[in-house]
This record gives sequence, structure tokens and C-alpha cells, in this order.
Amino acid sequence: MIEDYRFGKIVINGNTYTSDVIVTKTKIFPSWWRKEGHKVYWIDLEKFITPDIKIVILGTGASGLMQPTAELKEKLKEKGIKLIALPTKEAIKVFNDYLKKEEEILGGFHLTC
Repeated sequence: MIEDYRFGKIVINGNTYTSDVIVTKTKIFPSWWRKEGHKVYWIDLEKFITPDIKIVILGTGASGLMQPTAELKEKLKEKGIKLIALPTKEAIKVFNDYLKKEEEILGGFHLTC
């Protein structure tokens, strides 16, 4: 569960991270780097998407500057995966709600702008 978020910092299961992260029900991948800082392409998520993932939640930053590309949206749609992209603070609330429902989710969280 994600316990706290502030600009540049996120706390997950008691551990603090200061770089963008990928989170699933069971794993945390710190230091998530993307092809471009404020865009998310399929290649940025592909290696984290397992066959059981049904929902991808993107935290787009404190002011929502990071955005999914059209290519990412299309690939997720082809695979039947729902995409939710919101400013990080809101995205974390949605992520935690889905986590409580035991949904198969993947979250990608941009911690700054």
C-alpha cells in the first residue's frame, strides 16, 4: 500500500523512494526511467506488464505534466487493459482503492512536476 506522497517522495510499505517508481500488488521497481521524462511510451511499461494486469494507473506528477502517448493508449486497449492517468496524489488514492479490491494492477508514479 502507498502510505504517503509529497513532491519528490513516496512511501510504500514503510519504505521511502525519491525517484519515480513502478508498483504492482507484490513488487516495487524503484528508479523508473522513461524514454522521455514527461511522456510514457509502451516501451516504458512493456517489461512490467504481465498477462494478469488488468489496470494501469499512471501518476502524472504533482501538476500532471507526464502524459501517456497515443501509442501506449492503443497498446493497452489492444490488450484489454484499462488506463487511468491522474496527477500523482489522486492516482495514489485510486491505486490504493484497487489494491484493496485485490485487482491486478500496475502503477507508474512520477514524483515531481
